[in-house]
Amino acid sequence: MKAIIFLLLLNLGLLANTEHTAKIVETMSSGGYTYMKVNEGKNTYWIAMTLRDAKVGQEVKFEEQGWMKNFKSKTLNRTFDNILFASEPTPTQKMKIADIKPNIMTSKYVQKGTIPLAKLFKNRKKYANKEVIIRGKVIKTSVGIMKRNWVHIEDGSRFQNMDDIVFTTTEAVPKVGDIVIAKGTVAIDKDFGYGYFYPVIAEKSHFQK
Repeated sequence: MKAIIFLLLLNLGLLANTEHTAKIVETMSSGGYTYMKVNEGKNTYWIAMTLRDAKVGQEVKFEEQGWMKNFKSKTLNRTFDNILFASEPTPTQKMKIADIKPNIMTSKYVQKGTIPLAKLFKNRKKYANKEVIIRGKVIKTSVGIMKRNWVHIEDGSRFQNMDDIVFTTTEAVPKVGDIVIAKGTVAIDKDFGYGYFYPVIAEKSHFQK
């Protein structure tokens, strides 16, 4: 994976610092993300951030989180040959997050040993590759997709409009409406292909009531 990212960056001429300053030349928002075509020196490329106000001609500073090749946005019905999923703008930026609901950092479902989803979303890099335990309500299940079962859980907390998470498992899934304790290993910026991209997801999961 590191080799792939290296080659992508080499092809784009972006193997300098991970922090970038670029000017927006085109922008669109869909599916909780804002996509921006930016110009940085001689390089023009696409970046994606969580939903926010962005205007053509605006300068934006950001850090790299991960390049994706042939990324398909289902909501835009568009495939990007190469796109950079970027960090939040640096503190010097004045970009407003668009249509963001107030953050809710606590959950009525939290018990000893569990954390609210909002805390996970806010500190997703900290929890990457670590096991987390979430207690919440099952709102959707899908069985047998890409040899996995998919369980969507929410707990009433929210951070920057993110308020539910997917736990993947090979076990039997709980029922929609069940209150469960879900344990899984966190992965960030997970791309399964076919438009299945997740900024945060929990894998190899187990459930109990």
